[in-house]
Amino acid sequence: MIRKLALLGIAAFAGKKLLDRKANPTAGHAPTDLGADLQRDNHARADPHFRPDPHGHVPPEDLEGLRPVTFKPADQPVGYAS
Repeated sequence: MIRKLALLGIAAFAGKKLLDRKANPTAGHAPTDLGADLQRDNHARADPHFRPDPHGHVPPEDLEGLRPVTFKPADQPVGYAS
C-alpha cells in the first residue's frame, strides 16, 4: 500500500512538473503589435476598405441569419426561463 502511495506521489509530482513546463509563458512567439503601449484614438474609424458597406447587397443565403430571433411564448426552447 505504501509503495502504491509513493508511486502515486512521484507520478503526480512528475506530471505537475511536465504541465508547468508546458504552461511556460516565456515560450513561444510574442505578438509584436500587441506588446507596445500605443496611444490609440478611440474615436478614429477604420479605413474605408475595412468597413462593411451598409448599402451593399446581401446574398439570399445570408438573409436568414440576419433575421431577429422570434418565437411564440408557447414555443419556448427547452431550458429557457423568462
